[in-house]
Amino acid sequence: MTGALAELATAASGQADPEDLLKHLVDITTEHLDVDGAGVMINDGELLRFVHADRADVGSAEKLQQLMQEGPCHDALLFHVDVVVDDLHDPVQTAWPEFVQRVLEEGFRSVIAVPLISRGRVWGVLDLYRREAGTWGQQELQWAHLLAHVAVSYLVMAADRAQALQAQQELAHAGTHDGLTGLPNRTLLFDRLEHALHAARRHQRTVAVFFIDLDRFKAVNDTLGHAAGDTVLATVATRMNASLRQEDTLARLAGDEFVLLCEDLPRASSGGPGDGGEVDRHVHAVTSRLRRALARPVHVAGVDLMVGATIGVALSEEHPSADDLLAAADEAMYRAKRDSRVKQGIRDEQHGRGGVIGLTEVSRGSAGGGAGGSAGVAARSAQRPGRHLERQLAQALTHDQLQVHYQPITEPGGGVHAVEALLRWQHPQRGLLPAARFVDLAVDTGLIVEIGRWVIDETCAQMSRWRRELRRGAPYSAYVNLSARELVDPALTTTLATALRTHDLHAQQLGLEVVEDSFSNPEVLPVLQEQEHRGHPLSIDDFGTGYSSLSRLVELPVQMAKIDRSFIAGLGHDPRRRALVDAVVTVATSLDLQVIAEGVETAAQASQVTDAGCHYLQGFHCGHPQPAEALTAQWAA
Repeated sequence: MTGALAELATAASGQADPEDLLKHLVDITTEHLDVDGAGVMINDGELLRFVHADRADVGSAEKLQQLMQEGPCHDALLFHVDVVVDDLHDPVQTAWPEFVQRVLEEGFRSVIAVPLISRGRVWGVLDLYRREAGTWGQQELQWAHLLAHVAVSYLVMAADRAQALQAQQELAHAGTHDGLTGLPNRTLLFDRLEHALHAARRHQRTVAVFFIDLDRFKAVNDTLGHAAGDTVLATVATRMNASLRQEDTLARLAGDEFVLLCEDLPRASSGGPGDGGEVDRHVHAVTSRLRRALARPVHVAGVDLMVGATIGVALSEEHPSADDLLAAADEAMYRAKRDSRVKQGIRDEQHGRGGVIGLTEVSRGSAGGGAGGSAGVAARSAQRPGRHLERQLAQALTHDQLQVHYQPITEPGGGVHAVEALLRWQHPQRGLLPAARFVDLAVDTGLIVEIGRWVIDETCAQMSRWRRELRRGAPYSAYVNLSARELVDPALTTTLATALRTHDLHAQQLGLEVVEDSFSNPEVLPVLQEQEHRGHPLSIDDFGTGYSSLSRLVELPVQMAKIDRSFIAGLGHDPRRRALVDAVVTVATSLDLQVIAEGVETAAQASQVTDAGCHYLQGFHCGHPQPAEALTAQWAA
């Protein structure tokens, strides 16, 4: 038995997968125990699957159990106990008649099924067969249990190892692929583009980059909702990818922008674009395939949408950098879009019944190392500050340029009740930018989802640090702002739960703040109901200025309402403002909402909103938005 256990340990330490380990268990069992045959089954989601037997006749009996899902093996799985049959020929034995008949035909008279149990579940079953009838001895059963116990321990270890490896692979995949479409993301695209350019220089080949921008995609989101927009993006991505060569790379850059990388093409002809060279023929073939992929309507939300795109192409005719080549393709795409508008007048796109009809326009550009290369691209990018800022924002998170500042939410007496997490961007040229300067861009491009996940984790990490360092002096909760796009993200619940678990917080310590306009999206309400059920406090920002009517507010599962700062401004000298604040507070409290007065900048305003019945105050009078380190030092002092 020592030798048998050593063999199992050797198999497990050799990185054997679960099925290989079970095969070793069968072979070791038949070698060291007094049996005439052995087989093993694995539990695949409460169903038994045959893995291995030492003999063909045993394998026949095991496969029958798999087919019928009955027999001693199945009972051992079902009841978590040994199933011992000393004599299958005994007339008293009436269970599993087909299995008994098969085993007797194969020449066996006795069988025992030993479940492999660990962590409260059966991982598999070891079946032992004898040709002679007779009682299984206590010591034999103990030895079988010992082997089974050791084997299942190693089996669990192997399963954990496999699960950890899979999680590691999924994490690595998530870091390099877009979560919605499954395509490579910006990080992987640039890695492959750099590699392709290096190889092209070495082998005198050409790299082509296609910048693909869907036409009027924002209209799809605005009219049919973000879920419909996601369906369109995923469908279009699948169709375009299916039309390409296996060696081509189609990536989702951001929002409705895709980039196609075609590498290892022949050198461009000296005559330049449009001279009928082989590269031009390849570009034409690719754009034709993309047109056909985009020609079929996408059925979503009960309508058929015709999705158009504008495409810009750039070739590595000299020795550009990856940034330069991509920027040249981007510029070519915008030139094609501009030319299309000129040709069509004001009818850039036409609206047809049930969808948006767009034309696929193509323009060529190139990037090189001389005039018209990186310097030209930089100049053209400067002419489009919005596009340039968009590209910079996409890199801000990976370059550690984003920050979270925190503004206190205080009680009327001055004690800190909570904080609001406020996003900031430390722009390398423009300095510290507030969220209002770039959050709309993040929403439009889809970057807001990834940025929002980072804000949630960063805020939870800081709350955990405050709890350790300040104890009772720490704020009770932190509120993070979520757009409608983030609220309908399918991974939101997982993101919140993971952040709370990682930083040892409760749901009550992480509040979610949304503006009233978010409720115009019908998908938001059930999401808020779910998060409220999970324990997150919910707050309405800009209360009284947005979408919700009184009847609508009754449906909302929120606990806090933040009076918009426009109501607070001028309280000291305009009695109508005080009447308006009183009215908003009355409405909110009648709905069992606690009220936060936002934009409190003076002691007089603080006194008036407190007299009006506001439960909490926020504004420069209570505290400016600051980095966490500054607030920690202030509160500690």
